[in-house]
Amino acid sequence: MEPISISGAGLTSPAFFPTFACLFATFRNGIRSYEGYKVFRVNATNTATFEALKNVYHQEEFDFWSPPSMVSPTDILVPPQQISSIGAFFSLVGAKYEIINENVQFDVDFEQLNYIVRQERASMSWNAYHRFETIQSWMESMAQQYPALVTIFTVGNSTENRPLKVMKISTGGAGSQKPAIWLDGGIHAREWVAPATVSFIANELITQTVRKRQTRYIEAFDWYFDPMMNPDGYEYTHQFDRLWRKTRSGGKPILGGLFGCCKGTDPNRNWDHKWGGKGTSKNQCSQIYHGPSPASEPEVKAIQDFILDRKDQIKLFLTFHSYSQLLLLPWGYDNVRTDDHDELMRVGDKALKALEKVHGTKYEGGATPELLYPAAGGSHDWAKAVANIKFAYCYELRDKGRHGFTLPANQIVPTGEETFAAVKSMADDMIDFYNISIPTTPSEGNRIFETYTTG
Repeated sequence: MEPISISGAGLTSPAFFPTFACLFATFRNGIRSYEGYKVFRVNATNTATFEALKNVYHQEEFDFWSPPSMVSPTDILVPPQQISSIGAFFSLVGAKYEIINENVQFDVDFEQLNYIVRQERASMSWNAYHRFETIQSWMESMAQQYPALVTIFTVGNSTENRPLKVMKISTGGAGSQKPAIWLDGGIHAREWVAPATVSFIANELITQTVRKRQTRYIEAFDWYFDPMMNPDGYEYTHQFDRLWRKTRSGGKPILGGLFGCCKGTDPNRNWDHKWGGKGTSKNQCSQIYHGPSPASEPEVKAIQDFILDRKDQIKLFLTFHSYSQLLLLPWGYDNVRTDDHDELMRVGDKALKALEKVHGTKYEGGATPELLYPAAGGSHDWAKAVANIKFAYCYELRDKGRHGFTLPANQIVPTGEETFAAVKSMADDMIDFYNISIPTTPSEGNRIFETYTTG
């Protein structure tokens, strides 16, 4: 099949037609190969260039690692068969671009050799990327070690029947209903640093409580952690395709079932708010396929239900992605600011200053469409609009594109350290905004921890 010219106006992929990413996919020993794939970085510095970039985005023929933007660079994964044509197209429309990764497979191979713990039941650490089962086992072990502090809820099962678990950290136990903070990661399968960061923060919160007796945040809040929102996709990235993004829900066979990348839904286009709007696709082969209906994915539905049951309790909603070093505010569905945008921005700016103080890492903050192209059906929009959680944010973690989704594992700890500082800054603002009282003496639950610190 000859590549379709991307310069043709109005070309869109039918709902059943595979993208070029599907058509050109090659596998070696059952594993997706990215040999010869390059990452193009396009700077859309004017309206004409931005419109041209959107044209490519809407044709859905490429894997956009970051959506079109006039503010931030846009990174696009390009298969070898399309390198010359897309380069010629960008030159034709006057778009400034550079190739920031000459061979993506090199980074995938390097990561495989250096940063992955292959045993499914390996001990949990934050100097390597672990499998889903290890992360879940660590969560359960924390509940066993610290039953007065940690509770695990099984809230459902994924498409492939993996348990969906939420960790609660609280001095009040499973039934506590203090003001709460929600953190999740891993909704996009290939963004490995997100679940690593969320689990790092949970571990730090436990460690500071039971070893260092730093109890301010644990006395003020119940904390809910879901480090792995898309376990099927995450396991698929470890076993078959490192850059898989979506869930692994069924989908119709494409041309006799030849194109496996047409499975799954983008779970961050699947939430039940403004579903099917801008920045989403009806094409099930697309990376931004919104699914057949709102909350069609069991992973999304389970968390929606869990949060709605606690919507009056949760005061701060934080979802973690990678990459770009951004803090995104609602609304994401269109270029519309929330009525309390300035208030949300003040909290965000303070958090980013706290983050920068740790390792000097700079983030930019703002409403999603002001920094990127709109994306409807996202979780932080849903949290604010449907669950009525006033303070809802999306963190796009390290880096700015040098490594992208294959961020070296030696950056997990510094990413976690600086992000935890930002989260604590936001927690401080929640304490002030909601006038949350903190006991001057340790709670009954906290006194139980004496056995852990002295034993």
